[in-house]
Amino acid sequence: MVNGCAECTRLWRAYADATNENIGLDNKLQLAGLAHDRELIQTLTPSVVESGQMRIALREQIAVHEQAAHIA
Repeated sequence: MVNGCAECTRLWRAYADATNENIGLDNKLQLAGLAHDRELIQTLTPSVVESGQMRIALREQIAVHEQAAHIA
């Protein structure tokens, strides 16, 4: 992350938000598993997968941006 780069700031904030969401959902899914709550597991699983994919996509966007904008 380069200080003063608005795109770096935006991407890292989005990544932090996605990470927090993914971890929170994963924690809920683990608790649902411990409670053997199959309905909640079925409800949460797609959200956990989607938020994990968002984290990966944002991390890739960060890498592409850093390479294009900050590495000569």
